[in-house]
Amino acid sequence: MVSVELVGGLVIALAGMSIVGVGVDRYLPAVDDPRADLLVSDLSKWAVFLLLCGYVVAVEGRPLSSLSGRSLDPLSFVVVVGGGLLVLLTASVATAPLFDRFGVGDLGEELSELAVLSRPQRIFVALTAGVTEEALFHGYAIERLLEATGSPLLAGTISFAAFTAGHAMGWNRGAVVRIAVPALLTTVMYLLVRDVVALMAIHALNDAAGLLLVRSVSDTAAEESTQ
Repeated sequence: MVSVELVGGLVIALAGMSIVGVGVDRYLPAVDDPRADLLVSDLSKWAVFLLLCGYVVAVEGRPLSSLSGRSLDPLSFVVVVGGGLLVLLTASVATAPLFDRFGVGDLGEELSELAVLSRPQRIFVALTAGVTEEALFHGYAIERLLEATGSPLLAGTISFAAFTAGHAMGWNRGAVVRIAVPALLTTVMYLLVRDVVALMAIHALNDAAGLLLVRSVSDTAAEESTQ
């Protein structure tokens, strides 16, 4: 039987970011500075993450360690993070030409806004996404859904659908399709590994690599245009 506490926690985990995002877009004045806009977005993610942590401790009466299925030993952690990062980077390189060939929209417009950020700011964006999104969509959601249903397939499907849908706001449809690839891979990884900290590291490092590459490409293009 699904408890009221479980429903409340899943609402925070699976829909919290989207709800806060809609509220920010509707009630806060629009800003022209992408740095300020991204700061508000990231602070909103941390706010939802902290709300969930408070909910777990105060309402569910559980420790924060319940956000993860287990904790890997140091050697296994390094192997999993390294292997997971390699899988994501390989998938990105392999699927990009296919998406381009079939005219699936790219992430160019969205990532161009991130290119204006300084290196510390881009790392903060990657860290924010890695910690908050993995804790909400994978750690909490999958663990609680596994307890309630006993079905990894159902838990993973709901988590993946919510993770992908959560990125639909503010991204074009083609970009969401591309985001679905790492979303699916990280969902499968979590079901296999069940260590949310390892998935946080994989997610954050993958995003950081992408954001650093975007800045490098942007700088190169700017230099070529001035020649």
